Amino acid sequence: MDETNRNSAKLDIEAARQQSADKENSKEKLSPEPKESYKKLSDAELDQANGAARKQPADSDDPAMVRENGNCKDGEDEKMLNGGGAGDAVATTNGGGGEKEKLTQKELEVTFTSEGQNGDVRINLEVEKQQTFSGMSKEELMKFANDPFWVRLRWFLFVVFWGLWIGMLAGAVYIILDAPKCAAPVPLSWWQTGPLVTVDEQSYREQVADVKKFGASGVVYKLPEDETYFVEGALEGKIKELVKAFGDHDIKVILDVTANYVTKNDPLFKEATASADAPQRSAFVWRQSSEKTNWLEVGTTDRSSAWKPLDSQLILGQFGADRFDLQLSEPIAKDKLKSTLRRLAELGVSGFRLANAKHFIVDRAGKDDEVASPAADKSLTHDHYDFWTHAHTTYQAGLGALLHELALEVRNYTKGEGFLSVSEDIVRPEAFAVDGSQLGVDLPEYGNVETILSAPITAESAKIIRDDIERTLNETNLYSAVNGGKPWNQWPYDKASLANVPASEYNVFMFLLPGVPVVPLDVLNYGDGSHAIVESLNKFRKSPSFEHGSFAIYTDANATSIGYTRLWQKSGNPGYFVALNPTD
Repeated sequence: MDETNRNSAKLDIEAARQQSADKENSKEKLSPEPKESYKKLSDAELDQANGAARKQPADSDDPAMVRENGNCKDGEDEKMLNGGGAGDAVATTNGGGGEKEKLTQKELEVTFTSEGQNGDVRINLEVEKQQTFSGMSKEELMKFANDPFWVRLRWFLFVVFWGLWIGMLAGAVYIILDAPKCAAPVPLSWWQTGPLVTVDEQSYREQVADVKKFGASGVVYKLPEDETYFVEGALEGKIKELVKAFGDHDIKVILDVTANYVTKNDPLFKEATASADAPQRSAFVWRQSSEKTNWLEVGTTDRSSAWKPLDSQLILGQFGADRFDLQLSEPIAKDKLKSTLRRLAELGVSGFRLANAKHFIVDRAGKDDEVASPAADKSLTHDHYDFWTHAHTTYQAGLGALLHELALEVRNYTKGEGFLSVSEDIVRPEAFAVDGSQLGVDLPEYGNVETILSAPITAESAKIIRDDIERTLNETNLYSAVNGGKPWNQWPYDKASLANVPASEYNVFMFLLPGVPVVPLDVLNYGDGSHAIVESLNKFRKSPSFEHGSFAIYTDANATSIGYTRLWQKSGNPGYFVALNPTD
């Protein structure tokens, strides 16, 4: 297009846009809106408009310029009335004006694009698309208020909403009431609360009041070694008297029994030796004379052989003359021990500690013993028992299962209240375990704390004690106990243990370790020990921090002092810290 037409188009668009803006302003100012009307321009007004157009330069870019095309007569001879003045925009009357009017009612984006070298320009008019959403009015909605479909839908949604609400409420109540509760910690048994006090035959009658005063939960009485299997007559009466004396004060009786051998006067031994074909012979360990090994008597220092000649054969007797080892894995020997434990339980005994438990099973086909180790005590010779390993007479396979079976029998005999343990250090916990996961005894004795504290104290004593306690607890905690949970250790000590540490400090340190102290009565009131101290310690032992709390042990920076903590991570249960300086 030529220059004149291009300018004319610009003016038409701008005039139409200005007119639209003026209309919007007039709507805000006037109510009601006046209708627009036009009149014929006079000759004087036309001459004045044409004269003003001739004064503008032809190439002006001013958007307010008037048209220079005097030949174009579209609407020039009309003037807008109803408020339109001389300065108002000129409206067109042809059909194209109506289309421009519509364009200005929307947002327009005008793009001028130059084409070629002859000055042609392309004009693009893009209307911005606007999409609006308007919901139905209240009047329109009310037309459908009573429509059967919408009535049914409203009722359906109402029922569904409240049904779901009630269902969620019922579910919440069910979860609160029927959800599994947190399992309460298993309370300690009487033999775990302790302490356990050892008594002797001569003075136990006078000790009843003191044992009660010190808060003992049980007393330990050792049966004569050769009388374990002779529960009759005088021994039976003694046990009944013991049970009654302490039972009247709610103190249980525990017996130390020696079950791994019988004497020559035992009926089982007599039956076994009465005939070479007697089935009772399986309860003992026999060898031909030509098969004698280098096994020694327990504790010997003069190379006394464990083999005893009998009727052209050899019978095993590791514990002295006229004492013959039982093979307790054999049904006959096992049943003999079970019947003895049952009889003692019927007399009122509540617990048992077995002596020499590691000797309960013997390797019948065992060969000669070997030297313990090159690092063995140089003062020992081949005449000493401790010089050899005893690999065929101790810690044999099946020991843990045997003890576990006996422990369950004791529970049956005592209606679930009794326990079975040992009276010596087990040394090798794995040998006392069943399937490598559960100890065969309820209350193992393990560790060397008492031995270390009894020895002369050095700068390394605190570290040695810490390491030994950590090892002891870590190794026993690898297994579960017969009664469930983790094993509860015995901590035995006596008056000789107090040579290097004052009694009160020793008692505090041992009483609050995880386990139960096993002590003679004279230890509790020895030296600076007192009833008040032990009474306070017993109160600590009944706290949740002691019964179920965690345990951690430390030494100071110089490794001269040792301390441990007992904590139960629940509000209202204070923990405690115990410290001992063995060098001071």
